[in-house]
Amino acid sequence: MYCGTNKTACSSQACISGAMLRLMRVKPYNEISVSELCKEAGVSRQTFYSLFESRDNVVSFILRSHHCYEPVPEDEHPSCMRQLCHQYSQYIVDQSDFIRLLVQNNIIYMLGDSLRETLDGCECFLSGMDPRRRGYASDFIAGGFMSIASNYIRDGARADVAELDDICLELFGGSIFGL
Repeated sequence: MYCGTNKTACSSQACISGAMLRLMRVKPYNEISVSELCKEAGVSRQTFYSLFESRDNVVSFILRSHHCYEPVPEDEHPSCMRQLCHQYSQYIVDQSDFIRLLVQNNIIYMLGDSLRETLDGCECFLSGMDPRRRGYASDFIAGGFMSIASNYIRDGARADVAELDDICLELFGGSIFGL
């Protein structure tokens, strides 16, 4: 994926990502071809492939540039699970329209991949943990949050932030399982 600052390239990336979102709202993701995406964006296939490796790469770009979850340290313990649960619950509610597109198109796993990358790159996340175990923790938490977001959408996006927060804390704390 192109990560430079060339204005023309960045403008083309924006056109392609906007076209992807428009197309995903009217047809299944697996039916969107690169040719159709290029036509909708008004760019050539050569331009597309100079900026993105694949359609998945476009969705990853959209996640990173417009819908990325970033943990925000609020106190001296920024990796506190309670804080992560609350922030992610708010994120799920705020990004429900985009998450709905991912769920409807069976590409919700991309949200989990994005979150795992974010947690791995966040210096505040479990900073004192052994790096090997930290990788397991970020995978586990990203998978859990992705599943919670998916269930939230399948349940009609009815829960509010407080209810999602409680669900996250119960699941990650083990109390829902009697632990």
